[in-house]
Amino acid sequence: MKRRVIIWSILTLLAIAAFTTALLTQNRRARNHSPVFLSANPAQGEAIFQSKGCVRCHAINGTGGRIGPDLGREWDAQHGLPQLVSAMWNHAPAMWSRMHDDGMKYPSLKYDEAAALLAYLYLTRFTDGPGDATRGHKLFEEKSCAQCHTLGGGDRTGPDLAKGGPISSIAWTQEMWNHGWAMQDKMQSAEIAWPEFKGNELRDLLAYVRTARGAGAESDIITGDPEHGWVVFQQKACNACHSIREDDGSDIPNLGPQGHLPPTFVQFGAAMLNHSPVMRRVMQQRGINHPEFQGQEMADVAAFLYSLQYTDPTGSPHVGKSVFSWRGCNRCHGAEAQGSANAPGLRGRGQAYTAVGLAASLWEHGERMYRRSEQMGIGWPTLTTTDIGDILSYLNAPVETTIAKR
Repeated sequence: MKRRVIIWSILTLLAIAAFTTALLTQNRRARNHSPVFLSANPAQGEAIFQSKGCVRCHAINGTGGRIGPDLGREWDAQHGLPQLVSAMWNHAPAMWSRMHDDGMKYPSLKYDEAAALLAYLYLTRFTDGPGDATRGHKLFEEKSCAQCHTLGGGDRTGPDLAKGGPISSIAWTQEMWNHGWAMQDKMQSAEIAWPEFKGNELRDLLAYVRTARGAGAESDIITGDPEHGWVVFQQKACNACHSIREDDGSDIPNLGPQGHLPPTFVQFGAAMLNHSPVMRRVMQQRGINHPEFQGQEMADVAAFLYSLQYTDPTGSPHVGKSVFSWRGCNRCHGAEAQGSANAPGLRGRGQAYTAVGLAASLWEHGERMYRRSEQMGIGWPTLTTTDIGDILSYLNAPVETTIAKR
């Protein structure tokens, strides 16, 4: 009897171990299967950009190295995930050669690190320029700000805006939003029209305030937490009015991928301020209290909303099969990506491919692939933006029966 109990105990432990292993494998595959932007923190990507030495060659909006291109808003490649990955892929040989010549250590980049780095680089495209302080000074008078506020002393009902240190554009938006309803009441009593900001006017006004404070601009790159931004979006009842999915046909702007978010974070702030009186009326009609944002909450919400446009590209597995051949991938990985003596198989391995995974693989194995392609006399393949989605679709497509039998 005791022996039977021992045997059953051992079998139970083995079953638990097998089940745990299966769960871990499934979770790992699930992670590789789906886009990870919402779980990848851009702030971690900023730290990786520094720690991996990217900043030695690349600048972000003027801050950093000058060897490679500035990866900030002016970099044309940063329109989305496929553009980021294809640009990284195409420039990899030049980066490797320069790093080798300069004696720089080749950095490793794991999957989660690549996800965070790409999330950070993606958000840099929504930053704005420094603004025109002279134009901002004029706007300070034109928008009637001077009737309530001063910059550097004087007798006004509003606070002196020259007091304080550097302030980011999103923090500026948060402060103005939090005081928006009180400002509306005071302006209405004084018969002052609520200002409307067009184009880059809010950016120029902020530049003037920063100049008056004698402080430079804080980084306007939003490194908020998108996952927490979704929580805040619900807590502040933003989803009571704004859809982030399909267009519901209402006059209230859709903030999802089908909507039209402003091209920069400063213009995002301008849109919030411009619509503040209308939003107030709608919220009061629906019994919604005026939400105030604390700490980094506004930055988190902005990061979340802009992350909705950051998704894995789609494509055709049929086109992808042709692209796989056109770009020469089949010369090493096999005609059907089943593998060869030169490179491993890519299909039928129970692994799902994503754009982030492609970027991570580039940094883990790319330099060896490049050296091998040189030895074989094969040029490094250049990928277009649309290639990314098509190739991923092909690699993720079910393997044909003829391939499975090999």
